[in-house]
Amino acid sequence: MLTVDNNDDDKWHKIDKNLEEKKYNGIRFVRPIGYKPVDISCSFCDTLISTVEDVEAMKEANVCENCYITYYYHNKVKWKKGWRPNIKA
Repeated sequence: MLTVDNNDDDKWHKIDKNLEEKKYNGIRFVRPIGYKPVDISCSFCDTLISTVEDVEAMKEANVCENCYITYYYHNKVKWKKGWRPNIKA
């Protein structure tokens, strides 16, 4: 698996005011400056992120859309203080 992350040995280099690049094994990667990737699975239920709605929920609360609607949305204040529901798989 190829991962392109931020480590000290392989830094991103600014190419203009909006973009930065990194070369890895001869392949050039370009991304917007300040880009923050989201995880590929929900941090709460471990379901893979598969829809645009999942991505939006991940950006806001680091959970999939289902967990966002079911647990996070109605408990935002408690959630931000560290509360999590006790669910058993």
